[in-house]
Amino acid sequence: MQLRHPMITQINDHIWLMNDNNEATGYVVAGNQSAMVIDTMLGMVNVKEEAERLTDLPLICVNTHGHFDHIGGNWSFDKVYINFEDLSLAKETLAMPEIQATTRQFGFQYPEYLQIEDGQIFDLGGLELQAYYLPGHTAGEIVLLDRADRILFSGDGVIEQIWMQLPESLPIRTQIQSMQRIQHLRTEFDSILTGHSRCAEKAELFDALLEAAIDLDNGNTAGDVEYQWFGGTCMAHPYGKEPRRIAYKSN
Repeated sequence: MQLRHPMITQINDHIWLMNDNNEATGYVVAGNQSAMVIDTMLGMVNVKEEAERLTDLPLICVNTHGHFDHIGGNWSFDKVYINFEDLSLAKETLAMPEIQATTRQFGFQYPEYLQIEDGQIFDLGGLELQAYYLPGHTAGEIVLLDRADRILFSGDGVIEQIWMQLPESLPIRTQIQSMQRIQHLRTEFDSILTGHSRCAEKAELFDALLEAAIDLDNGNTAGDVEYQWFGGTCMAHPYGKEPRRIAYKSN
């Protein structure tokens, strides 16, 4: 095994998308005084080094939640922000035997974690990103709102294929409540960059996901289908004009 380089897509003159092997996505967002790295993907990319190719500004690293495909490359930073509701999940993930084997092979050292507060503002100089808690996919999921660019960085909290069937996922009702709690922000973003995007998604994804989650919570499951994933079989609730679905635990 060896480290690899991500595919870089420039979103605008100060935001870049990093595509790690078509499996996970991270971002670099540059202000005038500092830049933020959002998610560090699978761990086989030196994310700090890649970000420094794009900007010479000091870097802040933020994880949207504690799953490995969002924290794997944290080893390249000294400190990383995360919602502490996912701190135990992150530590349990990094303690998995296969991840520990890779950690030993490359001599990775994972960083100190810093708490993200709900509503916390990260001032990058001329550009602010505000964090909002969105528990559902995981207990510590967050989104980041870039009002200047009218972009929501949504991690796996608002995404085309949302996984709610995981042991650490919260009930569908919690996802609904979380989205309704930040629904007042809907007029402040036109596009969404998710934790697995290849390009920007339309903001209507938020509306479609919320509507579908409410539909599922109301028991409208007649059109649901079996969904295969690496943990086995669960159920999926299709929605929207695009091939989207909510995966959830079957009874």
